[in-house]
Amino acid sequence: MERENNHEWKIPWKGMIIALLVSAAALAVIFCQISSPRDILKELSAYPLTYFFSALFFVLAAWIVDGQRIGALARLLGQEIPWWRLAILLGAANFLTLVTPFAGGGGALILYYLYRRGLRSPQAAAVVLGGGLAGQSALALLGFTTSAALRSVPADLAPVFSAVKFGALVYLFILAALQTAIIKSDRFFRWAFQKMGRESRSAAWLDEFRGTYEFLIAKRTKSYIGCVAIAICYYVVYYFGTFLLLSGFGIFYPWLRFAIAVLFGVAPVFSPIPGGAGLSEGISWAVLDGVLGPDQLASFIVLWRTVVFYIPILLGGTIFVLMVMRWAAKSNITSRHG
Repeated sequence: MERENNHEWKIPWKGMIIALLVSAAALAVIFCQISSPRDILKELSAYPLTYFFSALFFVLAAWIVDGQRIGALARLLGQEIPWWRLAILLGAANFLTLVTPFAGGGGALILYYLYRRGLRSPQAAAVVLGGGLAGQSALALLGFTTSAALRSVPADLAPVFSAVKFGALVYLFILAALQTAIIKSDRFFRWAFQKMGRESRSAAWLDEFRGTYEFLIAKRTKSYIGCVAIAICYYVVYYFGTFLLLSGFGIFYPWLRFAIAVLFGVAPVFSPIPGGAGLSEGISWAVLDGVLGPDQLASFIVLWRTVVFYIPILLGGTIFVLMVMRWAAKSNITSRHG
């Protein structure tokens, strides 16, 4: 049963505007540098639409897969959430992720949703953090695997993928250390509880959060590994969209195309600019310059931004607004009858 409260959600208009303006500015700079708008439009008109719509299908279908990452952990705490509800939730969360720095906005929405479903806030926070770190671990594993499995790489791209392999290993080590610190930090938490007073609400919250997190990660290890596997599936489906867009230009062999798709997808996660605007385009330009002609490169960036950024923002933002309006209506009904 959902909890009701009068918490007011605000649509992140500022983040949306910043993300769209910075992205548009980055596109404009690249277009001015490499090609004319007329040539770009001509190239776009010749691009096979089958690749475009297929890529869009996989990007949106990834929401369904990603929903199961959260659902798998929520089920361990007794919350059975239908797959379609999770897909809708992840669509809205994806919107917030695209319009907030470091792709961090979606987690807050998921936490709030789980709280409304009946989980206590420490439990919801443990699910979101556990699912988030599972996703980051999956991303690092996928980045390392795709880069390490390459057998033939152009000389100018070899240093890039070597850096990806090294960075992925370092990131996995950091994530493992963080997981261990949370689970094994009994001494630190005892010290914190003594400072705050064992009966304080903060101490009780931290105690329940750590206990729930340990239950999800350490005591249900097989289920958590399954969560990581789901996250890997999500990224494979999601990056297959970029793979298909690149396939429309017929460049490289398939595995290298997918490795490049993963490379493009990693950039927004670590960018302080909403949606990774600018950084993603810069990486695309650096990697594909010389492989695609100027008109083709600009066309790819337009197609890619449309599939992974603009359309998901439009659809996810619509879902988010409808969710907020629905929650607000329920809160008003509750306050009138309370």
